[in-house]
Amino acid sequence: MKRVGMLFVAMAATLTIACGGSDDGAPSSPTAPSATPTPSQPAPSPSNGGLTAPNNLRVVSVTGSQVTLAWDSTGAPEYLVLVGTAQSSSNALSTNTTQTTYAWTVSPGSYYARVQSKNGTATSGSSNEVNFTVSQ
Repeated sequence: MKRVGMLFVAMAATLTIACGGSDDGAPSSPTAPSATPTPSQPAPSPSNGGLTAPNNLRVVSVTGSQVTLAWDSTGAPEYLVLVGTAQSSSNALSTNTTQTTYAWTVSPGSYYARVQSKNGTATSGSSNEVNFTVSQ
């Protein structure tokens, strides 16, 4: 009987250690996942790639059919200029530039413009939207 009891204790101790328990009978606490990324586990990034939207978009000039926009830099490698004939649309112009100003010739009409920061993988939200009218 003594051998059976010792065998049972030895098996219980082996199971406890293999399953992560302690030998004092108290349950072990689970190991929390590491919050620090490792080289094989890159840090998560926001869907916009950490880019911030340009700000202070403004119409610098409307001369004839030539329109010039400018905005404050966010340090992005390029900017997406979006112009439309209705608010939040981009049906008139959608183009990239590396500058914080953009000039182009546009047909007469009323337009809404906004700008987004852009890098190779992501695009930010939009800047403030400005409205301007071109007449000839």
